[in-house]
Amino acid sequence: MIVCSCNIISDHDIRDAVVATDDALFSPAQVYDCLGCTVRCGRCSQSVRRIIDELPPRDRRCTKHPNSLPASSSPRAIFT
Repeated sequence: MIVCSCNIISDHDIRDAVVATDDALFSPAQVYDCLGCTVRCGRCSQSVRRIIDELPPRDRRCTKHPNSLPASSSPRAIFT
């Protein structure tokens, strides 16, 4: 199911990012950073937050955007 129509991101993309990163992802902005994009309108933030909260993180690099920094090293502002 498409969760973010601005960036065309599905619930599967978000789940994959949450379990495939070196660091725990705590905000929608961190998930978007891992996916190589940014939060735009923000209407999806609650859905992204719900997906983050339901899945535990794993110790692997982000597979969607493998050259990205770990979420905790991102210079972008963190939005919740």
